[in-house]
Amino acid sequence: MVDRDIPFVDPAVGQKEIEAVKEVIASKNLVEGTYTHSFETKFAAFSNVKHAIACNNGTSALHLAMEASPIQPGEEVITTPFTFIATSNSILFTGAVPKFVDIDTETWNLDPEKIEDAITENTKAIMPVHIFGLAADMPAIRDIADDNDLFIIEDAAQAHGAKINGQHVGGFGDIGTFSLYVTKNLIAGEGGVVTTNDDELADTVISLKNHGRTPRGGYEHIRVGYNFRLADFAGAIADTQMDKIEDLLAKRATNAKFYRKIIDEIDGLDYQHVPKGFDHGNYIFAIDTRNHEIKPTDAVQKLKEHRVLARPIYSTLSYQQASFKRVDQWRWAKFVDYPDYSKEHLAVSEAVATNHFEIPVVPSLSDEEREHVGQALYEIFQ
Repeated sequence: MVDRDIPFVDPAVGQKEIEAVKEVIASKNLVEGTYTHSFETKFAAFSNVKHAIACNNGTSALHLAMEASPIQPGEEVITTPFTFIATSNSILFTGAVPKFVDIDTETWNLDPEKIEDAITENTKAIMPVHIFGLAADMPAIRDIADDNDLFIIEDAAQAHGAKINGQHVGGFGDIGTFSLYVTKNLIAGEGGVVTTNDDELADTVISLKNHGRTPRGGYEHIRVGYNFRLADFAGAIADTQMDKIEDLLAKRATNAKFYRKIIDEIDGLDYQHVPKGFDHGNYIFAIDTRNHEIKPTDAVQKLKEHRVLARPIYSTLSYQQASFKRVDQWRWAKFVDYPDYSKEHLAVSEAVATNHFEIPVVPSLSDEEREHVGQALYEIFQ
């Protein structure tokens, strides 16, 4: 028996985070102080990039990446519809045009072959998403980008710990972005990170997030900018989290490995497949019911009866959202010819969207709780 409803979100915070936040308050240096700069150094090393720039949230990180890029209003950015809305919204922020491409049926990430088919003379960038913590096929995407002179923005919001042949995501593209939202593998409560190996891009991002200032600060502004700075309270939490991230990732990996073994024994169920040489960050463990008679809505309710909390996530694709169906009302639509997204139809994305749900993979799971989840899956789906 378990003594709680087993959660799919359970922030791994404790006394060390509390003490770090107290130190920030005592210092009276509340915005981008010692802790935030320490976090940036640690995160750059963790993700094996030259620059890691903290900001106030993951959506701001994407916005900064778009603003720092050479992409102009009206130009196309290829991306996936199977993700959180912030991905495609960040493209709209700057007047660019999201061009949705279908996903691979096993990895649920952008399908490189379909990317190639979608490129036009107006395509200027690719924004792959490392969905649920599994890296997109960045070697293939990098080759496509190089062949077609395309800029790459990696949306790695969910992908702390995701690697390809030992290389962490965030450094495969021209620029990368991460979220530190409270649900993620690595958290600040609210926060984001922009990563790059390009010195000029890094300087631009640092300026953009601080009202367009120069590195000297003060009241000299060399470009139009924003206030996307990170509060040092959040930086303190993130910095402390960096000291235990490997342990947190290891626990998630153990939980995911256990679930894969269980699901392999149940006919009709599947999960997101991990290609050879890829390390999954295991932010979310999602079950695929495309070939099973029990669908997500019923599965979630049945699991709740076993005290296992579960949910579908992106059951409505980005282009199916009302905001995209009414994109003609967006301010940039006065100047940019957006497609009619209501006519969009991507078969694999739609099938996965309506046939997946997540189960708890959080580091706090006890062995007993993990076994309980596995037993519940057996009882419900066999």
